Amino acid sequence: MQINHPDRSMNNSKLDTFIRSIVGRLHARLFRPIAKRLQENHMFLLGIANTMRLAHYYNRLRFGRQDKGRRSLYRTQLRTLSEENGSLTRSPIEMKDGWALDTSMSLPHLDRVLEDSEEIISERSGQRRKPKGAYRSFFQDVWTEADLMKYPSFLDFVTSSDVLSVVSHYLQCIPVLSTTMPAGIRFVESNAAFDDQPDKPHDTQLYHIDYYSLPNVYILVALRDTTIEHGPFTFLPRIVSQKARRALNYWSRQRRGYRVNDEDVYSVVDRKEVIEFCYPRGTVLFVESSGCFHYGSRNSIKPRFLLMIGYTGACRTDFSELISPQKVYPVRDTDSRLRKMVLNKNMFG
Repeated sequence: MQINHPDRSMNNSKLDTFIRSIVGRLHARLFRPIAKRLQENHMFLLGIANTMRLAHYYNRLRFGRQDKGRRSLYRTQLRTLSEENGSLTRSPIEMKDGWALDTSMSLPHLDRVLEDSEEIISERSGQRRKPKGAYRSFFQDVWTEADLMKYPSFLDFVTSSDVLSVVSHYLQCIPVLSTTMPAGIRFVESNAAFDDQPDKPHDTQLYHIDYYSLPNVYILVALRDTTIEHGPFTFLPRIVSQKARRALNYWSRQRRGYRVNDEDVYSVVDRKEVIEFCYPRGTVLFVESSGCFHYGSRNSIKPRFLLMIGYTGACRTDFSELISPQKVYPVRDTDSRLRKMVLNKNMFG
């Protein structure tokens, strides 16, 4: 019987980790140009559905362990993790048909988020930050990396047990705050006064279904009262959206186009099914943007201010983590296990 020396086993373990790291970096370097080609122009080359399947397979090879661990922890330890992170303060919110709306103003840290948002709006709104002719000239994200530390209310809200319970139950796993597309946290101003092509709709002003991660969850917070004049976020419930997706052969290689005009959508579903996020300041919308047709910021005659938060699972259905720089969120030693896992995909258990 062979007995491994403890020090030798430890050294072998470190060597294995080092080798895997080198192989992983080499593999990423070789595959990155291919992934970039597959991803460009909204996955036009192979079609969205085909590229999503390929990306999901690739990401399962890279992050399958994290995915399995997060799903297991969701099934067996979510209550314990939530209690460590701060017990639920209210009745759970449940997403149905791809969305849920909360008008109670009772979610933890929401009051702080709204207070800090007013300071950001007063400092940064009304100032065009993009040059003329820029992509989505009407739409600007005024959030900065420094805001993560300057305004801790945002991450406190994003990682609160009440919020995460909604997302976790919908994704059936411990979620990850997105580090690429969509950005995990966006503080967006939509303003028609900045629009370089007011007579022609921009891409995000047309219906589409996100392909980044299937499923994913957006949380949208109205930072100011929102009416139709603010160009509200607009969507179709999941069942209606999937009916339209099948009828339009959406995401297929044959259709090609990622953006869909109103005429096509309303030729297969009833316009009356549309839901517009026109609600008072502090209203919170949970929506599966990977399952619901949606658009936003049309004719923002009055500036619209919206907090957008993106959550995914560990295995995405795009290549953005391979081809794009990733955001890093601050994690403290004193943070709960649940908060650490949400802010860092490689941290679980």
